[in-house]
Parts: sequence; C-alpha cells; structure tokens
Amino acid sequence: MTSTSEPSPETSQIENRRVRLERLLQIASHDFDLRFDFGNRDLIGESQIVLKASPKIALNASLSLLKGRALNLLGHSLAKSWEWYDAAVRQESQGKHGFATLWHALEDARVENWFICRYPGARKFFEANMLPNLGGNFLRRMYIGEQCEIGLYLEGRGYRGARYADKVRQVLDEVAADICEGAHGGSPNDSYQAMLRIFPVMADILELDAPWNPKQRERDTSEQVYENKTEEGQGVPQGASPEFVEEDGLFSVSVKGERREFPEWFRPGSAPWFERDLGKKEIHPSAMRTSRQTIVEPPKGDLDAYRALRSEIRGEVGFLANRLTNLIKEEIYLRYAGYYRTGRLNKAKLWKQRIGNYRLFQRMVSGVSQAVAFTILVDESASMKGQEKYKLATKAAVLLGEALHAVGSPFEIIGYTTQDYEARAALKLGLVPAYQYRTTRCSPLEHRIYKRFDEPFPNTRVRLTGIEPRHNNWDEEHLWFAFQRLQARPERRKVIIVICDGQPNGDANYLIETVMMIESAGCSLVGVGIGADYVRQIYTRPIVESDFRQLTQGLFQVLAAEFRSR
Repeated sequence: MTSTSEPSPETSQIENRRVRLERLLQIASHDFDLRFDFGNRDLIGESQIVLKASPKIALNASLSLLKGRALNLLGHSLAKSWEWYDAAVRQESQGKHGFATLWHALEDARVENWFICRYPGARKFFEANMLPNLGGNFLRRMYIGEQCEIGLYLEGRGYRGARYADKVRQVLDEVAADICEGAHGGSPNDSYQAMLRIFPVMADILELDAPWNPKQRERDTSEQVYENKTEEGQGVPQGASPEFVEEDGLFSVSVKGERREFPEWFRPGSAPWFERDLGKKEIHPSAMRTSRQTIVEPPKGDLDAYRALRSEIRGEVGFLANRLTNLIKEEIYLRYAGYYRTGRLNKAKLWKQRIGNYRLFQRMVSGVSQAVAFTILVDESASMKGQEKYKLATKAAVLLGEALHAVGSPFEIIGYTTQDYEARAALKLGLVPAYQYRTTRCSPLEHRIYKRFDEPFPNTRVRLTGIEPRHNNWDEEHLWFAFQRLQARPERRKVIIVICDGQPNGDANYLIETVMMIESAGCSLVGVGIGADYVRQIYTRPIVESDFRQLTQGLFQVLAAEFRSR
C-alpha cells in the first residue's frame, strides 16, 4: 500500500535542521559516514552522535546554539574523552566526590578551545551557550559546587568577568595556571592531570557546601553517555564505575551527580533561552505599575563618548541619511504613470490602438510620504552584555536617530528592561525555587525614553551613550507600551523598530501573539537581531546581519519601503 501523506511542516523543519547539523559534523570531522540525530539524551557512538533535544527544542532553538552543543559532543568523540572519564569516576570512588563533574567542566572548555583553534568560526556557536549575564550576581547565588563547576569552564574558556563568591574567586585565582594548562592542552590527559592538581585546592570549600556535598544530600543521576570502549580483559574493577547498559548499539555510563536546586537551563550548553509553551503568564501584584509609573529618567550621557561613537559610524550615517534624502527628492515631484483610458495622453503609446489596446493615458501619482512615525525600542536586558551586544545596539540606535532626524521624520527612542532581576525579585517575594516561576513577572517594568517625539534630537542624542545592560525583559509588555504611545500620533503610518537579541523572559508565545495583534492593528514591526537570530521566529520583517554595513543596508530597505507610497 502506498502512502500519499505529507510530513507536517514542523517535521520537515526539524529534519532540515538535523541534516544541516549532520553535514556540519561531517565536515568538521572529515568523516562523511558520521550520522547525527536528536534524542532524549546525549550519546556518542561509532560513527553516530545523538544530541539531547526534544522536538520542540530542535524546532525553536537557535541554530547557533544547536551547532555549539553538537560540536561539543563531536569534540569529545574525536578526543576519546570516555577513556579518561572512567579514570575520573574511579577518583570519585576513592573519596574525591565531585571530581568527575569538575573534570568534565574543564574538559568541555578544553574541547571547545581546541575546536576554536582549528575552526575559528566555531567561537560564535559556543558563545551561544553562555549564560547571558556573567557580570551579575546570579552565579553568587548558586551552590559553591555549582560555582566551581561553571567557574572551571568559564575560566578555561577565558571568561574572567563572572562574579563568584569570594572564596570561590580566591580558589579560582589560586589554580588559574593549572586551569589554563588543562583547558589548552592537546588531549584529555592534560585536563585530567590538571584536575588532579586543582581538586585538592577546591576540596575544602566543596566540603563546606552541604547542599552540593554528596555526603550530606541524597544524590540523583545525571547522564553523560559514551560508547563502551573497554577492551576485553581490561574491565573496570567492581564498584569503580557504573555499569554499561547496551541500547541500540550505544552504551551509556551513569555519572553519580548531585541534586540541583537550579535546573539544567541555567548552565552552559543547556536549553535555549528562547522558550515556548512554558505555561500561563502571571504578574505578581507587587510588580503592577501604570504605563506612566514605568517611565524612568534616562541618564544624561557623555558628550565626548557620543562624539567618539558618532565618528565610528560616520560613513554608515552618511550613507543612510543621503540615500533617504535622495529618495524623497526623487519622488517628491508629481509624476505621470500607469495605463488608463482617461488622463494625460502618452503619445509614445499611440501605436497600440492599432492592436486594440486603448489604455493610452497616464495619471498623476504621488511620491514618497513622510507621514510616518517611528518608535525605536532598544533592549537593555542583561543578556545584551554577552558579546557586548549592547554596544552594537547603541550604534544602531544612533544610526537610526541621525538618519530620521536628517529627513525630518518624527520618532522616539525607548530603552526597556525591568527594575530588578526576576530570580532575585522572586526570592525576595518568597517564590522559591525561583526557576519554577519563570512565567511570573515579579519585578516592575522600566522604560527610559532617551528621545521623545516632541524633543529635538540634537538636544537628546547624548543620552544614547547611557544605553547599557540592566536586568530582564518582557518584550510583549514593552511592545504594547510603545504601541500605545505610538497610537496617539496623528501620522497615518506607524512603525516600531525593535533592536534586541530576541531572548525574552517567560513564554515566547505571548510575545509572538502580541506581535500579531499589533500588526493586525495596522502598525508595522521590524525586529533587528543583535548577536542572535531569534527575531526570525518572532517578527515577520526581521533583520539579522553580522556586519554593521550590511545592517545599514537592511535598515535602508525597511525605511525606504515605509516612506514610499502604498
């Protein structure tokens, strides 16, 4: 019997992503027999790699994030990390509790550093897995063991800006040389030997961490899966390491782990920050504010800093302003166009009457219209600090401000964030564990209006140097705030340009529904992706460019389309 059924669009998209990742791993490993798939856990087998990702994550996650996780598994496969993993587990059986977990974090850093040296373009894929706010206080609230684990990974990758507890920072500084040696070694043996030197220094503070200490808390199981490479006659002594469980030609090793108060998505290489179907959104009564109460006085800014910033993008500003000005000049005069039965006779088309075509007339058409009001929303959430995305967002805001000012269009610029970190606000309100309240807004919104519609841009442009990462963001509510202000404008057409990394708090479905609602009300929405391509999943008109000049080209196309008559 022949089936004529077609796969669903979601299935086709997941398969397309699987194929792209499989090709990437084949090229990186020079093994074109290698197969890749998604599954319910990470697996490394003979010519096969399985990435732990549900269909929902495989479909909605950033492709860069999936590439980073897949390349990490490939690195472990190429380096044969499983051989040293068994040795790390034996160290745990000898009383060094947490040794395998800490070594694995250092080995992750070594594998990624090796990949970046071999393929420099892989850096952006691994950075997509980074915690969004390394400079905040979030890490300091984790258990000491968690901080040591993430600290080994981040320090090994060269990120020293994270904030840990004082005793963790002291220990990491003390073993910095060993971390560097292990994270930049050529084999898993280097990271293993480095961990043998590091662990005695960390052991004292790990013993003090009761919740993380496996002696004082019931331990659960977290799995890292490798293929059984133990040769016959060279078995591991009884009790030294977990048993191998055969499944579909792959073998799993169970790692003794510790119960985590924080879920998996808080750690490097975990689930994406753009998540859907998390559940109903709620707002805590203490976080309720009117739109007027959410407005915060913006910083005054630094004139010298603005001049330096303006000089960096002088060419792009000139290009965008001149192109828009020329567009308006070219189209502002009355023109005749079209093919009608009445109007102004087009003598050049008189010959068409011989073939029965009598549409020989043209009518006046109007040129571009400047009756467009713009709102520029700039994401000031903590995730914008990673890769210094906020600096690129500031440049984009200055570029748009200078260009729209040059053509005389009304606009305003708003920075959006929350008053505090959501996790901290939840803890203060007694909502623990905080991760279970990800869909609850516990902190009031904040909107810094850097330039209002009725303010001259030359008097306010210096404020834009005050754009910086702050706390969290609930994009759907910030969008609605901007839309309500824009609705009060008399211009016939209204446009909101959102400059962000596309990583909202809570369930992203609410943001997507808000975007559809605003667009159905006749307002155009444009998402400018900074450092990530999540905006492609949110906005119907996304702009994602890695180069600032290409970003300028994309902005010109958007602005030109809005200025032209419809």
